[in-house]
Amino acid sequence: MNQMRKGSGMNQVRWVTAALALAALLEASGPARLAAASGVGGARAGAPRPWLEGLAWVNTRPLTRADLAGKVVVVEFWTFDCINCRRTVPAMKRLEQEYRGASDVAIVGIHTPELEHERDAGNVRRAVERLGLGYPVARDNELRAWHAFDNRYWPALYVLDRNDRVRSTHVGELHVGTPAWSELHRTIERLRTERG
Repeated sequence: MNQMRKGSGMNQVRWVTAALALAALLEASGPARLAAASGVGGARAGAPRPWLEGLAWVNTRPLTRADLAGKVVVVEFWTFDCINCRRTVPAMKRLEQEYRGASDVAIVGIHTPELEHERDAGNVRRAVERLGLGYPVARDNELRAWHAFDNRYWPALYVLDRNDRVRSTHVGELHVGTPAWSELHRTIERLRTERG
């Protein structure tokens, strides 16, 4: 019996060591690269299922597929009481400022609630106003867009090409000036130059 416990303890040590090594490797490779390579958070080949239907738009008229057709679209899943989402707001505002005049790039925020008070339309509208979000934001209380992207995280960004296919995913906070920020920019610019 003691021998089994000792062996079992060694196995636990091995598993913990392996898990720590894997975590270090994944951290070093960056969350965007990890997500795109592993399928985490819906970064799969092809277009997401229709995701615009059933959304309640907060600060704009309802967007349609025609509004986004032929554009590179950055979709951010967030919720206003998530600290990681709040830390990502400056980067999203900067991204919107940089592409504001571009006719071939769109930024779309999808507010998907985690907590009950985040479902309230007035609370979401006040949060959008307080945060000064200028890009279109929709409420996804029924998790339609969330499921269409097979998303599991707040915040999560999906970059769609002109054909509505997910081409890049970033999971977690995004900050201006970081490698993830630079990678996002490179992806957007590369997709802007692709045709067909």
